[in-house]
Amino acid sequence: MNVHALRVAVLASLLACAAACSRPAARESTPAIRLTTLSTGAAFVEVVGLTDATLDAIADADYSQAQWSALLRVAVDATSPAVVGRYTVAEHALRFTPLFPFDPGRQYEVRFGPSPLGGDEGPGAAPLVALVGLARSTAVPSTVVTHVYPSGDVVPENQLRMYIEFSAPMGRRSGIEYVALLDDRGVEVPGTFLPLDYEFWNADRTRFTVFFDPGRVKKGILPNKQMGRALRAGRSYTLLVRAEWQDGSGLPLKEPFRRTLRVGPADTHPLDTAQWRIDPPPAGGRTPLVVTFPEPVDQGLLFRALGVRSAGQPLGGDVTVEANETRWTFTPRDSWRAGAYDLLALSILEDRAGNQIGRAFEVDNFETVDKGPDPQTMTLPFRVQ
Repeated sequence: MNVHALRVAVLASLLACAAACSRPAARESTPAIRLTTLSTGAAFVEVVGLTDATLDAIADADYSQAQWSALLRVAVDATSPAVVGRYTVAEHALRFTPLFPFDPGRQYEVRFGPSPLGGDEGPGAAPLVALVGLARSTAVPSTVVTHVYPSGDVVPENQLRMYIEFSAPMGRRSGIEYVALLDDRGVEVPGTFLPLDYEFWNADRTRFTVFFDPGRVKKGILPNKQMGRALRAGRSYTLLVRAEWQDGSGLPLKEPFRRTLRVGPADTHPLDTAQWRIDPPPAGGRTPLVVTFPEPVDQGLLFRALGVRSAGQPLGGDVTVEANETRWTFTPRDSWRAGAYDLLALSILEDRAGNQIGRAFEVDNFETVDKGPDPQTMTLPFRVQ
């Protein structure tokens, strides 16, 4: 018998004789699952009523994350992925602390099994199952969609991504199921967005990135051949964000969000910095530097992929994006000094269709993508006088 099988057998045996082996104490003697909430609002799941010997065996076991999840599984339901979290033995209990807080008003199925292998793969008593959850807030829904980018009413047929911003942090449940694209008859366009296991949120969960399925966007790819693009030039669509999407308090949105999109021709040209207009500010003040683009540029990347350098050092300041993402302004923290400056543009900068500087998304075979850890930097000099 190998070491892992021995641990499984020992743990199963300990659990089977939990009542006989438990010592008298002021704590529960029958295994049970409970949800504990602290005064700070933090909550965790505990399995109580286990013997000291059982807890010691669990604490000493060198389980992988999958084995921990098989032993104590917390999920929305039996078919959903397990909630990610940390497992510890503390205060005479086996404890599960979620990586992200539980959503108020949502029920979670907790299953405690006698074997880390789960199911019929190991001996032991039947699993212990319970439903737990935090109470739904009694507050009135107030969270709304505040912005959707790109902000212009016309988007290219090969639009690659959109950003949805909210007035308050949102919950942990996947958001793709609450976003839909409706055609001019009000019928949902199937397979529009890329279903991702990883959710693309900003740090405070107020900004969600939705990706159009690139397999449908890019010509020559099988999904594109079979289904075509979700957006068709010359037509109008409605982007719908359903009110059922829950915020961080477990409440639905105050109201659904709808926005009409008119679709123009596909944009298949790479970004060309020679077509950018740089308007240098005068020296001696904090008048913004203004950069104007001939077409809208990806709003999220404009805050990360453009900057200003002076005498070889990055210049600190504030960035704003205006005019439907065709104008970028930079206001320095200190007054401009006369002299030479550089506008820095990272190669990751894209337009709405994923075209980068000098490289079009449509013709990119992905073999030329820079695989280094750092993107390339383009330098555009200007002078302040």
